[in-house]
Amino acid sequence: MSGLLRLLDPLRSRLIVLMLFVLAAPAAGGALVARQAYDEQTRRAETQVHQFASLAAAHERDFFLDTWRLLVGLTTDISLPSAGTRCPRVFTAFLEIYPEYGSLAMVAPDGRQVCSTDLPPSRELISYADAPWFKRLTLLQDFTLSDQVAAPGDGAPALVAAMPMIDAKGDIEGVVAAWIKLDRLERVARDTGLPAEGVIYVLDRQGEVLTRRTGGVAGDGGLPAPEIVTQVVNDEVLEFRADDRDGNERAYSVVVLQGGAIHVLFGLPVASTFGWIDRDLTSRLAMIGVTLLAAALAAAIGGHFLVTRWVRRLRGLAAEFTAGHLDHRVNLSGAPAELRELGDGFATLGRRVATREAELKRNIGERDLLIREIHHRVKNNLQTVLSMLSLHLRKAGAPAARDALSDVEKRVRALALVQRHLYLDDARSLVDVSALLTELARSLAGEAPDVHLTVALPPLAIEQDRATPLALLVTEWIGNALAHAFGPGGGTIRLDGTVAGETVTVTVADDGRGFDPDAASGLGLALVPGLVKQMDAASTLDTAPGRGTAWAVTFRLAPPAAPPLEAGA
Repeated sequence: MSGLLRLLDPLRSRLIVLMLFVLAAPAAGGALVARQAYDEQTRRAETQVHQFASLAAAHERDFFLDTWRLLVGLTTDISLPSAGTRCPRVFTAFLEIYPEYGSLAMVAPDGRQVCSTDLPPSRELISYADAPWFKRLTLLQDFTLSDQVAAPGDGAPALVAAMPMIDAKGDIEGVVAAWIKLDRLERVARDTGLPAEGVIYVLDRQGEVLTRRTGGVAGDGGLPAPEIVTQVVNDEVLEFRADDRDGNERAYSVVVLQGGAIHVLFGLPVASTFGWIDRDLTSRLAMIGVTLLAAALAAAIGGHFLVTRWVRRLRGLAAEFTAGHLDHRVNLSGAPAELRELGDGFATLGRRVATREAELKRNIGERDLLIREIHHRVKNNLQTVLSMLSLHLRKAGAPAARDALSDVEKRVRALALVQRHLYLDDARSLVDVSALLTELARSLAGEAPDVHLTVALPPLAIEQDRATPLALLVTEWIGNALAHAFGPGGGTIRLDGTVAGETVTVTVADDGRGFDPDAASGLGLALVPGLVKQMDAASTLDTAPGRGTAWAVTFRLAPPAAPPLEAGA
């Protein structure tokens, strides 16, 4: 789903989707019409195949109808002769007039042949009592066609057409049977006026081919598979498509004659009969697809020239503004009026932002100048205070006064050092306390050559509001260690710092004599709680007589958020 949303994110893609959405209903309607036309044309083609099959069957239907009429005439004009006698002379004349018939015979009701045009009277006559066609005729007492049989005499393939002779009581008194020559029948019915690529097969009840007209197809190659032929003669299928035995798909239609005795199977190649219908449907759908593609291309190309290329220029203008190039301009001549107005708005915005930026830079420069001047004056004032303290320190005679003035001088010197570092940091509000505390500690420890100082501070910058009390804390702790921690042999003072996440810990430790915190007093120790509170920090003291002293202050890098104002404040 996210991939689809990314695909539809550009404006051009949305224009294409909009165009396709507008054309969706006409395209669906065109596809529906094409499908309906395809179905209608298919039905017409199937009807045409059936009409061709009916035309092909018409020749066989007419021939068998004529056979029926001829046999009806014969059975009306003759009577059953005695066994072993010659057939009526009309039989010989019949065969001379109608060469499609190979022989004629008369059969008694019990199936014994009474006479035949193929056998002389002296020969032993055969019986048809067990022949399927005779049993069917006896059962139906009507005109009957047999399946394919061997003709008397030459044994050529033939059909038996038989007609009963019914007496006044309705009983069969004899049968007239005519053997139809299949090869002669095929020659007579060759000219059908059907498509040259069509195939016609006349089948008996067993699926045997009685006659065929196959055009360019050899033999039975135009027939479907044997199992389908069985379905045809069993009247299970009448209209169907199937591959013939040569592997070509054909559309078949079946016409049933003589109560199922004859099946005329007609087939046309699907490629020539239905191929144009498939091609027509394909061309219609292709035209719809081409129309949709053309619409998508029109949306893409038209959208590019009308909208997206101008939008890209405006996007580039916005990118230049973001990069700080507020004087950048783009050419929107030829763009739609709305986009030109938007470009003019961008230009006006750029000019105003540039003007405001220039004012801000000027104000910031003036402010920096004022801050530098303030820092310079504060530094000069602190230097003046230090000079005055030095003069009083040299003139002071009492040790207590000298110690008090010395403590004040150290604190003022720490403030001056903070002010100098703030000035060096280009008037920013952050102070590099690593450099500040290192310089401060070395300045204080330099007055005691027998004391060794080690400093291990990580890079750290904090606000001036907390840098000043931190510098005063370190001054008090190192000054206290220098004044009280060591004897004549000196010692070591360590200034360490650690940063854990947003929490900073600064520690001043010595290996001096230590002291009892409850018994300690003095101005420096009294200042420590106030300075720690000013930093919004927490401090710890670890000391005892004889094992040194360790002061630590812990605070967060980010200052605490201001408390929310109360209602009405």
